[in-house]
Amino acid sequence: MKDTMIHIPGSKYVANRVLLISALAGGKSVISNVPDNDDIRLLLRALGSMGISCKERDGAASNAKKLEIRGIDLSQGSFESIRSIDAGESGTLLRFLLGFSCLLQGETEITAGARNRERPIEQLVHALNDLGAEVTVADGESLYPIRVRKGLTGGKTVLAGDVSSQFISSLLIVAPYTEEDVEIKVMKPIVSSGYIDLTIREMERFGVSARRISGEKYDLFQVQAGQRYSPQKLTIPKDWSSANYMLAASVILNREIRIDQIDMRSNPGESEFVSILKRMGCRVAFESGGVSILNSEVLNGIEVDMKDSPDSVLTLIAVALFARGTTIVKNVSHLIHKESDRIKQVEIELKKIGAAIRTTEDSITIVGRNPLHAAVVETHNDHRLAMCLGLIKLKNRDMTLVNRECVRKSFPLFWECIRTIDEGGEKWLEIQ
Repeated sequence: MKDTMIHIPGSKYVANRVLLISALAGGKSVISNVPDNDDIRLLLRALGSMGISCKERDGAASNAKKLEIRGIDLSQGSFESIRSIDAGESGTLLRFLLGFSCLLQGETEITAGARNRERPIEQLVHALNDLGAEVTVADGESLYPIRVRKGLTGGKTVLAGDVSSQFISSLLIVAPYTEEDVEIKVMKPIVSSGYIDLTIREMERFGVSARRISGEKYDLFQVQAGQRYSPQKLTIPKDWSSANYMLAASVILNREIRIDQIDMRSNPGESEFVSILKRMGCRVAFESGGVSILNSEVLNGIEVDMKDSPDSVLTLIAVALFARGTTIVKNVSHLIHKESDRIKQVEIELKKIGAAIRTTEDSITIVGRNPLHAAVVETHNDHRLAMCLGLIKLKNRDMTLVNRECVRKSFPLFWECIRTIDEGGEKWLEIQ
């Protein structure tokens, strides 16, 4: 269908990193194809509250922004002596803000939404304090508000790698601005490891190098002090986790689909979803900077390790419901720390519609082609669970979703895009 186009938003993973790095770079950076979603809006609001100029420029698409970021001079004390920032329900923003605030003059008070306050943060607090910061948490059950004072000096710290890669990324982004070199020892296993490599790649695009040394029991990350980010003009690549929903929809409906101008290297963890579909029996073609799903008439269950692809797990679960045989998704224990406990909640909701699903603390098993029926299902304010259920609704039409609009967190146009694929009529759909 050449006259119907779906535009995949820019990667929020890249945007979160690039916007913060731009804020630390002296001078003016121009960032194109910045996605417009709740998480990025929270980040831009936080940057504004820290005195960082983020101006929107003309020429951006309706679902993207072109921003001019003016980097700050950390040596100046021209900021509020005490500032308060709400990270809302963005776990990435919460973790990244903790590190970023350690470089600012004065004191930063950080709070977060109800679910975000339940997500782990203590290891990052300890690591920042190891590196010379002064980060304190509130007394009592809640750790919030968390208070941060400038004071990163550098040195060494140790983290477990099986909770969140965002802890390591937060430390790496600010490490060049410490007084001494930084060494971070991360004990294995390391979940979402590709997201750490993504952070290092974006740092390098702004002129700062970080070294990763892989070992048997741990990885070492080393950043030399005294480096500085240089302002850049760049374009955010397309978001793989969003693209994967479109690919999954095409498989479920047995439509042929092509996504143009998408970089397999921009997020190796989530782009692995294409190879997973190929293993399940889809015909996949890579050509001219794009990817095509040619058909999916024979779809088989598989066993797959998704330790490094957390945001595509529920996308795969939706596809697995319609595959022949059993699909086992392993090494996903870190999903309990997301916007909801995704292991628990996906089991609860899919059982409501008759799905044959079984979970452990580290795995999800689906027996495909079980008869499904109508039910009211909850999204638990989790954007990825909502989109998983939306994919299933393509075949199980009588489902009713509660709070479907929580997709605004990462992919506001999800329902519009899904409707376009569903109602397109023709077999071929081209996506840009």
